[in-house]
Amino acid sequence: MPLPPDSPATPFLAVMLSAIMHASWNAIVKIGGDRLSSMALIDSFCFLVALPMVFLVPLPAPQVWPFLLATVTLEVGYKLSLVAAYNRGDFSQAYPLMRGSAPLMVAMILLLTGAERLGPGGYAGIALICIGLVSLVRWRSQSPDLMAFALLAGACLAGGTVIDGTAVKRYGDVFSYIAWLQLLSHIFMPGFAFSQRGRTLLTLFRQEWKRAWIGGINRVGSYALMLWAMTMAPVTKLAALRESSVVFAALLGHFLLREPFDKRRLVATALVVAGIVTLQLAR
Repeated sequence: MPLPPDSPATPFLAVMLSAIMHASWNAIVKIGGDRLSSMALIDSFCFLVALPMVFLVPLPAPQVWPFLLATVTLEVGYKLSLVAAYNRGDFSQAYPLMRGSAPLMVAMILLLTGAERLGPGGYAGIALICIGLVSLVRWRSQSPDLMAFALLAGACLAGGTVIDGTAVKRYGDVFSYIAWLQLLSHIFMPGFAFSQRGRTLLTLFRQEWKRAWIGGINRVGSYALMLWAMTMAPVTKLAALRESSVVFAALLGHFLLREPFDKRRLVATALVVAGIVTLQLAR
């Protein structure tokens, strides 16, 4: 029996599905040897997925465009910072640091601005999730550059989340916002990657188009679900819940890429699960 839209479980399930889809497209980027090219190919298909959508929704209202353009700018900073972090160390180290820092930054921004407030249980749940994710990082072996770029990516992600959450809560037409955001935010990377890789990118496109298409659908669907959930629940909670994608990514890495799932990952997973349960129980 389908859940009604106003059920407390609806945004939770939407964000959990969003996290799985997010982990899936990141696993596709990880599988690719050239991460800049892989991300650009996925962005190309995201653009193609979004293109017909904009003809089915109205133009965003004039007051919405500053939110869209601000998020698109932060999205460019997020992607460039993430690629820079990946070029300086392991994906498995940069990704948890970026994803683990973002929900904490979202909570701090919304708390300081007074836009949202949670009870002690809510902040405890966010703290458990962040600690679990950041515990995956092997701090002693990481370069300062990797950590700086990963944290910069997390800051861009947090800023975009706050801006998007404010826009969809304030102006309501979430489907128009989703369509135009997905179209505009996936223009930059293909052009940038082509300027860096040239014809190599076209060759990779012919070889990897099926994988990139799957990644594009997962990427668009992941954030669309997140934005829809933002209309029903506090952004602070949802931002933390979505970062469980790191755990799903670790599981995909273990089963698909034969990466080890050691005690550190097991403890981190337990902390994230405890944080998710705490967040759901907090009212």
